[in-house]
Amino acid sequence: MRKELDEALCRDFPRLYRLRDGSMERTAMCWGFTCGDGWYELIRHLSEYLEKEIEKYVDECPEDTNPPCAAQVKEKFGTLRFYMHTETDPMSQLINAAEHASAFICEQCGRAGKLRGGNWLRTLCDECHEGGTK
Repeated sequence: MRKELDEALCRDFPRLYRLRDGSMERTAMCWGFTCGDGWYELIRHLSEYLEKEIEKYVDECPEDTNPPCAAQVKEKFGTLRFYMHTETDPMSQLINAAEHASAFICEQCGRAGKLRGGNWLRTLCDECHEGGTK
């Protein structure tokens, strides 16, 4: 994902991505969002909901000094993988829905896509697939 999109997500959802610049011993977020720009809107919408859930969690569990946050966001086997250090059931449901939706959104451009095989599994629209990003 482009640097400016990465920075926008971290700026707009500081609780969720608080470990973005953490060490690799602590989090895989140190590598940023390792997926294409086409999933930016999907990740942004998911982040909005997760940030609200984290705020709720902090209000309900103020004694917890390590509230939920993102551990890694990446593409794996052609779809989005969104890992949290800890998560609640509502967070898990939101993440599962977004991961499922990613199989129908082109990872490169954000248009409607489908999971495609080959040397590497990718979710791509017809145009990006035919354009050589196989």
